Order: sequence, then structure tokens, then C-alpha cells
Amino acid sequence: MSFAADVKNELCKAEHSRKQLELLSKGAAYAMTEDGEGCFFNTENKRVADSIADAFDSVGKEYSTGESTFRGRTLYTVTLADKSYAYPMPDCSGDDAFGVYLRGIFLVCGLVANPEKGYQLELFLHDESKCRTLLSMIEEHGMGAKLSSRRGSSFLYIKESEKISDMLTYMGAMMQAMEIMNVKIYKEVRNNVNRSVNCEAANLDKTIAAAQKQADDINYIFEKRGEGYLPDELLQVAKIRLTALELSLSDIGKMLEPPISRSGVNHRLRKISLIADTLRGEDNRGE
Repeated sequence: MSFAADVKNELCKAEHSRKQLELLSKGAAYAMTEDGEGCFFNTENKRVADSIADAFDSVGKEYSTGESTFRGRTLYTVTLADKSYAYPMPDCSGDDAFGVYLRGIFLVCGLVANPEKGYQLELFLHDESKCRTLLSMIEEHGMGAKLSSRRGSSFLYIKESEKISDMLTYMGAMMQAMEIMNVKIYKEVRNNVNRSVNCEAANLDKTIAAAQKQADDINYIFEKRGEGYLPDELLQVAKIRLTALELSLSDIGKMLEPPISRSGVNHRLRKISLIADTLRGEDNRGE
């Protein structure tokens, strides 16, 4: 089952008063596709079709239902005899009232993407004038959406996870709104962990590369001049470095007698590197 179906199923579970059923049914009528004197909508979700049909029945509006098969899928159709029922627009000045009205619209023409794959909520009203009217109502209630069109059909959409979650909460789909935020939190934690791991891996690569360079310098000195060429304080560090490239400078410092700080080890390794570079220069000139 899709996330959009989960949202609609949650909305269908809501109980409504007589006034709310009128708001729900008017929202549904507003979102339906006009056809002659009437209007209709198709859905694969039988619960949605039954909920809208029950709402029309509760307010005494003439409607019909049907069932058909399209490309192997069962479609449920609800047809309202009089499309003018959607007008005039109901009084939705209160947030609760508009939430129920918007619920009816979403059940008929709403889509919402699985948050695991992306954030997108769409209301396909097809008619640009209807979209603009609904957009004004949405903005009046402190929410936002954008107007667009696809293949000649106008629709409203939201791409921000917080705004989608707010709208679902507004309509009464609290559980699915929470699911969006849970997925968002999980993604953020996962991304932070990945960034941390990548950063640590990059730092480890740099550390190993630096350690290998230090080992190359030490081996060059030993090969060309012998271990005795280095003073004792540098020789101690050199021998420990050769035993394990993975040791940090702090670990090397702790293994010395007497122990020294990380910066002290770094200073000695720099001296070794300078000695190796000097010897390389002398050897190159001798050649």
C-alpha cells in the first residue's frame, strides 16, 4: 500500500458531525471533474469512494457509484448529479472547518509522495481558477503552496517536508504527518553519520599518507647513513614510527622514555623529514 493510500485511509477514519459532512462533501465536489451538469472522480481506494459517497448521502445529495477495470486495476467512480453543489464556497473561517473542507479536496484529488523517496504533496484540481481560489484560502490559514501545470492540467504542490506535515496534520492525518517527520529525522541522522564517516575516512587517509612519508624518510636515512646518523631523541621516534604506521602522534609520544606530547613528536618527525630532504639534496648533487 502506498503512503498516499495510508494518508487517505487515516482521513477516512475521522468521524464527522452534520456540519462537517457538509464541508467534507463540498470540498469533494469542488475537487471533482466537471462533466455536463454533474461531476465525478475515480479512485482505486474503495474506502475513499465509500467515504465520499456516504458524505453525499448524509447531506441528501443525488449521486451514483460505479466500478470498472482499467489496465488490470479496479477503479471506483463516484458521480454527483449536480456540480453546482460545490458553490457557493462554504464558510471556512475557522481552522477546523477549513481542515475538514481540505480533507474532502485531498481525498478526491490529492497525492503525496512516500517520504522515503522525496517530499511532494499535490492537489490536482485541473482548473487554474479553482487552484488560485484554493491557494488563497490555504494562504489565509497560514499555510503555503505553489501553482503549476502538467500536460495542460493545473495543480497546487508543496515540496517542503515541514509544510507537508503541517497540512496533513491540518486535515487530520496526524499519524502520517508524524511519519514524515520521523523519516526526515532518520535521514538527517543518517546523513550526519555518513558525513562523519566520510570525514573520518578522509582524515585517516591523510594520516596514513603522512605516516608513510615519515617512514620513507626514516628508511632513506637508515639506508644512506645508518641508524647512528640520528641523535637518540630522533632515533626513538623513528624506530617506533617504523613499527606501526597506524599509530597516532599521541600514541608515539606515550611510548617514548620519557613520554612527550603530540606536538613534541610532530616536531621531531619534522626534523627527521628535514634531515632526509637534506640528504636527498646532497646525494642528487653528488650524482
